[in-house]
Amino acid sequence: MAKLMSFKNTVLKNLFSKPVTKNYPAEPAVYPERSRGHIEINIEDCILCGLCSMNCPSRAITVDRKAGTWTINRFDCVQCGYCTEKCPKKCLSIVPGYQEPMSMKASATYEKPVEEKKKFPQADTEVCVFCTLCAKKCPQGAITVDRTEKKWELNKDACVSCGLCESNCPKKCISMKEEN
Repeated sequence: MAKLMSFKNTVLKNLFSKPVTKNYPAEPAVYPERSRGHIEINIEDCILCGLCSMNCPSRAITVDRKAGTWTINRFDCVQCGYCTEKCPKKCLSIVPGYQEPMSMKASATYEKPVEEKKKFPQADTEVCVFCTLCAKKCPQGAITVDRTEKKWELNKDACVSCGLCESNCPKKCISMKEEN
C-alpha cells in the first residue's frame, strides 16, 4: 500500500498539467530547425545525368536515361542531402516534413517529359588551351581532348548536357548550344 501511495504526486501532477503529446492531425506538426525532411525533384529541370545516383551513399536513387525516368527508393534514402549538393541543375531539394507512411516498401518514379532540342557543349578551339579540365569534369566521359594534336571532341551519345564542362572551363571557351 505504501508503494501505491508513492505515485500519488505523479498522478496528481499529470492530472492537472498540459498533455506532452500533440493533437497531430488537428494541429500541424512543427518540425525542428535541423530536421532533414525528404528529397523532392523538379523533373522538368532534370537532365538525367545520373550524378545524384552516382553520389548517393545508400544507392537509393536510380536514373534510366533511355526510359527517361528518375526513381528514389524512399525506404533506403537516409536524407543526407548529398544528391542535392551534387546535382548540376539544382533540381533536387530537401523538403521539410516526413513522407506519408505506406503499407508496403515502395519507390517513387518520375518520368521526364520529352525534350524537343538538346543543348550540347561546343568549344572554340581558337581560345581553348586544351587543358583537359572539361574532360576530367565530365561525369559521362563524353569529352576527349588531345593536347598534342590540339583536338577537342564530343561524343553526343554519351553527353547528358549537364554543363559542367562549360562551368569549369578556365578560358570560358565552351558554350552550350542547341543541336543543328
